[in-house]
Amino acid sequence: MTNSASGRAEPNFYAAHGNSIRSWIFSHDHKRIGLLYMFTMLTFFFVAVSLGFLIRLELLFPGKTIVDPQTYNAIFTLHGVIMVFLFVIPGLPAIFGNFMLPLQIGAKDVIFPRLNLLSWWVFIAGALIVVVSLFTGNGPMDTGWTFYVPYSIRTGTNVSLAIFGAFVLGFSSMLTGINFVTTIHRMRAPGMSFFRMPLCKFSLPPS
Repeated sequence: MTNSASGRAEPNFYAAHGNSIRSWIFSHDHKRIGLLYMFTMLTFFFVAVSLGFLIRLELLFPGKTIVDPQTYNAIFTLHGVIMVFLFVIPGLPAIFGNFMLPLQIGAKDVIFPRLNLLSWWVFIAGALIVVVSLFTGNGPMDTGWTFYVPYSIRTGTNVSLAIFGAFVLGFSSMLTGINFVTTIHRMRAPGMSFFRMPLCKFSLPPS
């Protein structure tokens, strides 16, 4: 990419910050963190789609088709947990909010870049806890993603660890929300009041 005024080549943003895995997972840049969320969530999304495909295969015919009832309930629960807590709830704010929010309000970054990175790490920690719950205790949870009582307290499966993982994922979303609200309050471009904030367009930082 060249600069039309000087004719000099502009450095590539991502190349300037390094392309190693370490440079990505420890980056404080809001665009990179948004992309990290996107890559992570898309990975879990395809896992959930695969589980949903197994659910539909089982329901092709009455009775047992490929799995027993206990395994079906576990697959159904895991599919719901991934789709709700790892994709649907954090998807829009974590991906598009991180990438677009500072650009829309004319800020160089979010107000707490390290907290922003921490929220992604907390998200990964919550996801790993949910994964660990599948292979520890008395087996994967089979209550459905809502964890309704009384069945969630009567089942012998590993529900407590899965609920704790969902709590950690919620904490990640809270950190992201606090960061965004504070960024909007404190880092808007000069002259941008709340009623002048863009909804569907980019606002470049002031020169």
